Amino acid sequence: MILMKTTRRLNSALIAICLSILVTACATGPRIAEPGPFETKSYTVNLPSQWNALPLRTDKNQRATVLTKDGPRLNAIYLFSDMKPGDALYNQVRRDNPVPKFALEMSDFELIEMVTDSLERGAQVKSLETQNVRPDTFSGNDALRFDMTGTTVSGLDIAGEALLAVIDGKFNLILFMAPAEYYADKYRAEVDAIFSSVASGDLTG
Repeated sequence: MILMKTTRRLNSALIAICLSILVTACATGPRIAEPGPFETKSYTVNLPSQWNALPLRTDKNQRATVLTKDGPRLNAIYLFSDMKPGDALYNQVRRDNPVPKFALEMSDFELIEMVTDSLERGAQVKSLETQNVRPDTFSGNDALRFDMTGTTVSGLDIAGEALLAVIDGKFNLILFMAPAEYYADKYRAEVDAIFSSVASGDLTG
């Protein structure tokens, strides 16, 4: 019964998130991502099991990937790589509420704020809060990792986690988002393993 209620709420509350997070599907379609190394333009993650990989276009037609088990509405790991200064996580939607853009001079706090502001302005996530901000590594480079909680405009609680780093002057981000009820914890062990694989560079599983 809880799962049925959650799914009904997702149909109305998370449609904005899955459509607005980044935006538009690329010309190439989804594919199966088999267990093992999965490559982006600038880093590789290790997948403990099979996931679905959907290519996406971000700001300025830069490409990103979303990994999902049950569909982006229910669980999604977004892989952003090689974002240059001036690039954004989202396409511009409203001129009076511009999406933040990456800049080399951003402090650690400003990088975290760019992620949270992007979610609030582009994915209709409100009351977004960060917790447990801590240092980490990203393919051997200094990185930041933090947890997030928020609420959609329809009142659905969501949870997430992010790992970000600036490497050779380019912004890289792994972002996990899911409804807080049931789905955020459904594949928690795998999500943690995927985050840890890029943090340590260990692709042996």
